[in-house]
Amino acid sequence: MRNRNHNRQKTSSNINLEYINEKLQDCPDIIAKRVCIENQKEAFFFFIDALTDKNLIQRDFINPIVMMSLEQLFNEINIYNLPCNDTTLLYDSEKVVESILSGNSVFICDILPFAISCTLPDIEKRGIAEPITEKNVRGPHEGFVEYLGTNLSILRRKIKNNRLKFKTVTLGVQTRQKVVVAYIEGIANIAIVNSLFNKISEIEIDGLPAIGYVEQSLTPHPHSLFPQFLSTERPDRAMAALLEGRIVVLQDGTPVVLIAPVNFMSFFQALDDYSTLWIHGSFLRIIRLVALVVAILLPSLYIAVTSFHYYAVPLDLLIPLAESRARVPFPPIVEVLILEVTVEMIREAAIRLPTYIGTAISVVAGLIIGEAAVQAGIVSDLLIVIVAATAVASYVIPSYDMSLTIRILRFCFILASSVFGIIGIVVCTALTFAHLVTLESLGQPYFQPLVPVTGRDFKDTFFRLPLKIMNKRDKTTRTKNKTRSRDDDRKK
Repeated sequence: MRNRNHNRQKTSSNINLEYINEKLQDCPDIIAKRVCIENQKEAFFFFIDALTDKNLIQRDFINPIVMMSLEQLFNEINIYNLPCNDTTLLYDSEKVVESILSGNSVFICDILPFAISCTLPDIEKRGIAEPITEKNVRGPHEGFVEYLGTNLSILRRKIKNNRLKFKTVTLGVQTRQKVVVAYIEGIANIAIVNSLFNKISEIEIDGLPAIGYVEQSLTPHPHSLFPQFLSTERPDRAMAALLEGRIVVLQDGTPVVLIAPVNFMSFFQALDDYSTLWIHGSFLRIIRLVALVVAILLPSLYIAVTSFHYYAVPLDLLIPLAESRARVPFPPIVEVLILEVTVEMIREAAIRLPTYIGTAISVVAGLIIGEAAVQAGIVSDLLIVIVAATAVASYVIPSYDMSLTIRILRFCFILASSVFGIIGIVVCTALTFAHLVTLESLGQPYFQPLVPVTGRDFKDTFFRLPLKIMNKRDKTTRTKNKTRSRDDDRKK
């Protein structure tokens, strides 16, 4: 649709061509095509070489304008009848430069009181593919891409409703990137939407290489280990969040989007939980929660038992454990740290290296280092099993951010158990729960429905009940439309 709501207040009587040329100096990727109107008046078409469709520019923008007379160009109605999309009149030289750098094509003639801008993009973008870090079995196999326009079209294709709204703001003093706040009108709490949009609009930064810059600027508890925004590359997960009344933040230049408000349990939910029978989904949910406990506590329990509470181990297990430990010259804390740090380095190397090399290194390094460490007497046999189980458990967590949090927490528990034994583990657990209770996500309780207790939300917490029973939306979103499959405005 053509934008007819242009700004008619002129900040200058004419567009300053000299100012524009000065601003675009030493920019060889910007083309300035010189033409003559009525074979007598010089004019220019400005566009970026790699961001515009040259065939469409020539057919729908350059040719129609060149065929006009000066009298026709002064008539704004003729301008809006151009075949190109999103035709806009610009009255400020600074706005002209900004439009050109945004990838638009701009026509400038120094006798006209305005410049003509239109959008004819031809941007190289990655094809839609399934995110590498977020796999599922029965859900869609597509992910967001770096181009914001494609991501918005994916959401619009999934939610064919005029109540899907996008509020846009431009951030980055140098980069001028668009950030979009998406929500469903009538479901999302508009007060939370406006509050989030205002906070995003106040961000002052040179540029946004990743959406993590936005997240860190909005996080109410920046020194907390726990993520307060849920990041994802999956459109189906973003769509599900929108239908629950949550808000999705998208940024141009990154395939990752942010979802808020969320609670602690949101990071342990996956689309497969809802794509299968409720018994299967509940089983998967319980497996993830068990993996959470294993990933945090197992190495610290090994240290506490071998260092302080060996009497708690059955005799049949204590004898082989003592034999295995007899060959190790280090105390349990050093033994665990050596292996845990090695595993973390292998994991990081596997992520940073190319896929085929990273996979080979992670497998070979894990087998060789583990076997060599046992034969050299650096670590015990049992610890190899414990660290391997811990590493596998941390991979079960669907969210990478929460998985990273758990990996850091594991080291805190390891250090506490090496000094205080089981008491250190209990104290760390209590402090972790106390911290979770104090956290918020966009002003909403982070540990809900546990604290504060929300009975109806337990239907989708530790397990998932049948969809017919889960007829109420999560209280975390503070939506007025609490019932799923119901349109409050149409019921009136």
